[in-house]
Amino acid sequence: MSGNSDEAFHRTGSFRRVLPPGNDTTGISGIAVKSTNTNNSYINANYIPFFLEYTLMSEFNILSKKLIPGVYVIPADKTPFIWFGVIFPRYGLYKNGVFRFRILIDSNWPNCDCPKVIFETPLFHPLVNAITGEMNTQYHFPEWKKGVSRIWHVIDHVSKSFYDIPRTKTPENSEAAELLKTDNEKYVKKCEDCVVQSQVDIYKLPKHSENNDPNYLVFDVYDEEIHGTVRRSWLQQKENDNKSQHLSWVQPGSLEPFSRPNM
Repeated sequence: MSGNSDEAFHRTGSFRRVLPPGNDTTGISGIAVKSTNTNNSYINANYIPFFLEYTLMSEFNILSKKLIPGVYVIPADKTPFIWFGVIFPRYGLYKNGVFRFRILIDSNWPNCDCPKVIFETPLFHPLVNAITGEMNTQYHFPEWKKGVSRIWHVIDHVSKSFYDIPRTKTPENSEAAELLKTDNEKYVKKCEDCVVQSQVDIYKLPKHSENNDPNYLVFDVYDEEIHGTVRRSWLQQKENDNKSQHLSWVQPGSLEPFSRPNM
């Protein structure tokens, strides 16, 4: 298992994996995973890394059903403990921005603190550290409750932070917090500059090891020859949907259902 981990852990389209023989407890991310809960000693050690992955995939399944507007997230291919995301704010001060981020989940999941959110695109925001890009999730999740707190809650909080900017007393970016409080015009200008820069930076690959993951989110400049056909098909579908007629089955002046007049 440790010698041919890539083959042994080959994932199918449904994220399922086949449990290989052996007593090695090396996780799919190459990290040795051990149970921190002595009450779960009845669980075969071979199954612990698979239990963790399936738990995280169930979290992702829940997220995919929430349809958080303007947010796209996908787990890394090489490890379930890293998720890649990008947010497209649809209104407010950060409208038209494109902000890429990562979610880092502790290998002791779910017996751990709130997952970390690291913005790779520079973001001028009171909750985001200007140097590291880490968003302060403790502001909203002072305590991570196993079985209650969900990863989709974190992502939803990230999304809402772009529209409802908190005036916290313990900001990660003191300059942003001070401008938000004392000079709204200057804060707005900083946000506008941030949005413009994000539209440039989104085409750049950050310098970290995760950017070579097959699921890492990469953006290309629009090319009519490559993307034009797909774009036009989407626009045509939208136009067709708008033209579709929705007929009433209640005749005007009548309260009787299915009273459509004969034609």
